Amino acid sequence: MRPSRANIAFWLIWFCALTWSYLNGYDDPSSLFYDENRAFDRHLSATREAEVDDFLRREIYPAKHLRPTAPAPGTSAHTKKDILCIGIPSINRTSTAFLPHTIGSLVDSLSPEERESIHIVVLLGDKDPTGHFAYGKDWLFGLADNVVIYQKENSTAAAADDGADIQSGLNYTVLPRDIRGVGRSDDRIENIRIDHSVLFEQCRIRDPTYFALVEDDVIASRDWFSRFKSGVAEVERRSKASGRDWLYLRLFYSELFMGWNNEEVFDYLKVVVLTYSAAIVCLLLALRWRQRRPRAAGPLAGKDFGQNVASLLGLWIPACIALVFVTGRISLHRLTTFSPGVREMPRYGCCAQGVVYPNRHLEGLQTFLREPPYKFPGDMITEGYAERKGWTKWALDPSVLQHVGIVESSDGPRRAEVWNFSFERLLPG
Repeated sequence: MRPSRANIAFWLIWFCALTWSYLNGYDDPSSLFYDENRAFDRHLSATREAEVDDFLRREIYPAKHLRPTAPAPGTSAHTKKDILCIGIPSINRTSTAFLPHTIGSLVDSLSPEERESIHIVVLLGDKDPTGHFAYGKDWLFGLADNVVIYQKENSTAAAADDGADIQSGLNYTVLPRDIRGVGRSDDRIENIRIDHSVLFEQCRIRDPTYFALVEDDVIASRDWFSRFKSGVAEVERRSKASGRDWLYLRLFYSELFMGWNNEEVFDYLKVVVLTYSAAIVCLLLALRWRQRRPRAAGPLAGKDFGQNVASLLGLWIPACIALVFVTGRISLHRLTTFSPGVREMPRYGCCAQGVVYPNRHLEGLQTFLREPPYKFPGDMITEGYAERKGWTKWALDPSVLQHVGIVESSDGPRRAEVWNFSFERLLPG
């Protein structure tokens, strides 16, 4: 092909690709076309919140639910093994209360059989549990299977002897706040880790196949449970094939940490070098073919060939590399991922909004979370825990949970830095 025609053809294709990048990169923080004003539009999460509100109005709030009796620690009142036990830590917040939406979105789309295979434990983690907005509410019993609170520091030990809140008459599981028996401070990280360890323990008593730690500021997609089941099955299959155990499967990860990271600059350079190497190898093969078949060389002959080679190496490849970085890493991943599934996530996995662990690791993680020093949150120290054990880490792709995002749960009305943009692109059904 003549150089002029080759150039026209290349730039037509390149500008079409650039146009696609412009139209699709508005919610990709690693793209040149990222638009923060549009990126946080709540499409699916707003729809799910409306669906959950309707579910709560129809099924939960009007009903007079009998309060279930929580099994005493170390006992089991169930006969069928749980597929999944979900632990949800919650403290009373100064801003919007998210807990009803979180639990409601986890159960509103389940069939009766699916709901029976899941056990939901909610920990009201305040020092004074009566100050939590959900304390004593009938809707909480309509959504959760077990509610755990800490014994008030000024109450008697006898109040917790039978696992019930005697003072209020509620069938809550009551535990001493100093669960380790060596004192407990008001340090935020220490309390988060101990709260999480309590949920690990409460679910471990049930002996489920899997345990999910879910924060109380998320909303779930309607198909979260079916995708969870297919996801863990795939992870188990890959783990068995590779001979490496796995620590967790994320139900949520923040795409804000999945862009062009400076720590990976040498990985990007490797790709550039490999691209040029592949191009040069192809050119050498073309030249060899030309030498063997001079009459059939056609466009590989003479001056035109030399100009096309110069354009390829000096202009077209650099333009394509630039287009890749302009398009953004998340957009490229969406382009090459044709169906929901799982992806290995050895780095940049954040955050703890929804993480699934296999039963076999619960006891070790429970102990690990309770051990001082409390310098780092549990989701950070478990990363190092997995690396030391040589275990893999996975995530459902895209996420089946969304952080509330627009309202930061602990600091009031500001945009959160924990968000999965691809979640909002999922279809509501």
